[in-house]
Amino acid sequence: MQLLDKEKAYTLVELLASIVILSIIIIGIFQLFIFSGNTAKSNETKLVTTHLAKATIERVKIDYENFIPLEELERLQESYTINRYNCAQFKNCEMFTIKVNDLLYEVEITFSQRESHEKELNLFDVLVEVTQPDKNISSKLEGYVVHE
Repeated sequence: MQLLDKEKAYTLVELLASIVILSIIIIGIFQLFIFSGNTAKSNETKLVTTHLAKATIERVKIDYENFIPLEELERLQESYTINRYNCAQFKNCEMFTIKVNDLLYEVEITFSQRESHEKELNLFDVLVEVTQPDKNISSKLEGYVVHE
């Protein structure tokens, strides 16, 4: 029987050290995957809020008569906000709470005519804010709507 040379064999300490080093590297890689997944979900939610805000302002531009509360704006002389709590006067109240990818998004629309040139040109400043309350993510989009 031949004895193994000490230089050709690995000791138990060397094997344990290599296992610990490999474990640390593998845990780091898994943490990277977890972080990447969470970031992708957050970015998806931010993208959905942005697209919902764009879609809402386009909807207001197309059907402004059902959204712009002219009487309220004349009475308040500043701005008027419509959200899911005070949308009962509108035909489509469900558009202020939208479910996408099993997440609820809340839409808030603020109308104003603060500047004199806005009133002369029949322009309404429209600010749309879409929020996802669970993740505390929101997007704002502002634009003008022409009232003819």
